[in-house]
Amino acid sequence: MFEQRDGMLRNILTRAVPGLAAQAAHEVLDTVLGRAGLQTTDLRAWILHAGGRDVLLAVEREVGLDPQALRHSAAMLREYGNLSSAFVYFVLQAALVDDAPDGWWWLSSFGAGFSCHGALLRVSR
Repeated sequence: MFEQRDGMLRNILTRAVPGLAAQAAHEVLDTVLGRAGLQTTDLRAWILHAGGRDVLLAVEREVGLDPQALRHSAAMLREYGNLSSAFVYFVLQAALVDDAPDGWWWLSSFGAGFSCHGALLRVSR
């Protein structure tokens, strides 16, 4: 469910959703990194669809990330609110503008029917 507050779209989640989202995101991440022979420490930037503040915090805990890792997602969430699946493009732009380091980047988004998708990006500018 969504509500609009101060001109921003806000996602209202049941208590179980952030944990379930974090588990799904972690599973997709582990699968893709395993196939590529990489580990989370090989990732230089995180482009994550927030799904809400509680989802970001749950992913951070589940994956064992430093809060700075999700700074671009958190900043876009504060600035624009939840923009649904298009949110990751705003986060990607923020990471590019912020000059996030080249290398492996992880892009992950939540979609319809409570799905989770991920892509390993190789960034070289």
